[in-house]
Amino acid sequence: MFEVEYPEYDGTNKFVFLDGVPLTPDNVALDTIGGTAQALNGDFGVDGTMIRWDSTIYNLYYQNFDAGDKLRIIYDRS
Repeated sequence: MFEVEYPEYDGTNKFVFLDGVPLTPDNVALDTIGGTAQALNGDFGVDGTMIRWDSTIYNLYYQNFDAGDKLRIIYDRS
């Protein structure tokens, strides 16, 4: 069962939390609304229920999101 969430970025942290736990981090997709698709482990990482880009190893670290920007996250939580 795939879950689609649209978390709103709070403007302070470089991560968001999911409501559920992905079955496997390899099956998580992230899009920025009004932007482009992002690549797992290049642009962002998955740590439990956290989608993160809070390290310079992630390309999104250098992206300036504004408070209220929306993300679309698709993952399998079967």
